[in-house]
Amino acid sequence: MRLRDYVVLFALALIWGASFLFIKVAVQEVTPAVLVAGRLLFSIATLCLIVAAKPALLAGWRRYWRLALVAGLVNIALPFLLISWGETRIASGVASILNATTPLFTVLLASWWPGNGHEALTGGRVAGVLLGFVGVGVLVGPGALNLAGTGLDSTIGELAVLLAAAAYGVGALLARRYAGSSQLVGPLTMQVAALVYTLPLVLITGVPMRVPSAQAIAMMAILGVMGTAVAYLLYFSLIRNVGASRTTVVTYLLPCTALIWGVTLQHETVSWNTLAGLLLILLGTMVTNGTLRGLRRSSAAREALPLPAERAEAARG
Repeated sequence: MRLRDYVVLFALALIWGASFLFIKVAVQEVTPAVLVAGRLLFSIATLCLIVAAKPALLAGWRRYWRLALVAGLVNIALPFLLISWGETRIASGVASILNATTPLFTVLLASWWPGNGHEALTGGRVAGVLLGFVGVGVLVGPGALNLAGTGLDSTIGELAVLLAAAAYGVGALLARRYAGSSQLVGPLTMQVAALVYTLPLVLITGVPMRVPSAQAIAMMAILGVMGTAVAYLLYFSLIRNVGASRTTVVTYLLPCTALIWGVTLQHETVSWNTLAGLLLILLGTMVTNGTLRGLRRSSAAREALPLPAERAEAARG
């Protein structure tokens, strides 16, 4: 990964890390289906404004509508609904932690995925993913999930978020099939398909009888514009440049960015295990993306170069 890819990765982590907090606030007032539908409406409106200014960004979208029907369900509608529903039963921090299992699913699935999206399952990649997951465990402490003590309701909520993480893993691989398309084809076609799937659920679960509060609407707007429209532009950029497995490593950074938001906005304290977990997560990210291997190769290449005096001597000879 290049420096630019890391900048995009960390920007995406900051945006999605805050999204769990906004979801938790919104589902206190509206149903998960209403939240997801509102989020998608704000996102689609934002992307349509961009397309209106530059139509070429959506050129050739008709070739991808079948893919959009599948990817929109697996990569957006299903995980959005599951996470929003899960956060009616568990804390937003626990949801972000469970979401950090996405790279595990992606790495395993990519090893047998046919065609575009297939990535070999190397020992280094598996080690990096596991190291990152250990870091998540260190960051939150041994009692974070506490499946036995939280009751059936919380356990079901946690399982819903785990299922969402698995869906994201499949969705990341499906998104590779948008390779070669115009920049907004993937984000916009998937989100329109996801909205089509979500609207019937709004009718089933109940249309709000009154206009949601300004706070709830603000949460949906932020989740739509930043957490979906902007985030998926960054997401597809990474998918194209570094692959599905490396892109989903962003989920390991979400507990870290949630920590940053907590310290910045809620004045939370930072403990030793938080810092240790953060370092392990970052190290796992670098191992999975091959950054450490690249640094070693660069160092070895520099050491193999002759010294200036040796090069001068060779030139004279």
